[in-house]
Amino acid sequence: MSVDPADVARRWAEELPRDFARHLVMALRSGPDALLAVGSEAVLPASASAVRVALDLTARGDGPFVGGVLSGWLDAMAERPTLTPVWTGPESETAHGRLTLAVLSDLIDEAQSDILLVSYATQPSRTVRSALEAAASRDVDISLLLERPSDNPRFEGSDDPFPGLAARRLSWPAENRPTGASMHAKVLVVDRRTALIGSANLTGYGLVRNLECGVLIRGGTVPGQLADHLLSAEGLE
Repeated sequence: MSVDPADVARRWAEELPRDFARHLVMALRSGPDALLAVGSEAVLPASASAVRVALDLTARGDGPFVGGVLSGWLDAMAERPTLTPVWTGPESETAHGRLTLAVLSDLIDEAQSDILLVSYATQPSRTVRSALEAAASRDVDISLLLERPSDNPRFEGSDDPFPGLAARRLSWPAENRPTGASMHAKVLVVDRRTALIGSANLTGYGLVRNLECGVLIRGGTVPGQLADHLLSAEGLE
């Protein structure tokens, strides 16, 4: 089956982590050896698959063309955010959207500089814990804003569901809140360029069992604005 190079470049711009896609552009312009080097750094299955396709396109002589088209898409998408629905729960007849747990893990895996994780109920799975620990080992700056029983008498979770994780721990102390208020937001911001906002708590029920919905935002200014607000909100410590 023939592959349309322009269509491949568009799909890569939509699906691949931004930094990896930029490295792929440079490798497509340089040749097979550069592509193999980029492939050795691929973390996600989609990234490894893209390198294999890129090698085939380069063998056909289309490498520089695909690199140019991909670069153009990335430049355009840097200014135009993409929105993808994210779901937990029953499947439907539509083919749109991705599962919450898969998106959460992928976003943490692709983080290069910083992660902001905000959650109410938090009982992380081994998959999420491992992804955050791996990010910390890459020197990613991790900030956690989680609800605590010491700040909310009605909350029954743990004060620190990530013991031992190298991260900055933020809180909304009880004395800084309106009476009866909860820290109820569920947000993940990665590298100030990608954000996941939804109804799902960071629990097995929220990520796997419940009917939950959210939106994945890639590109544009909104992810950075979310991080700015949450990191500077009045009363947080």
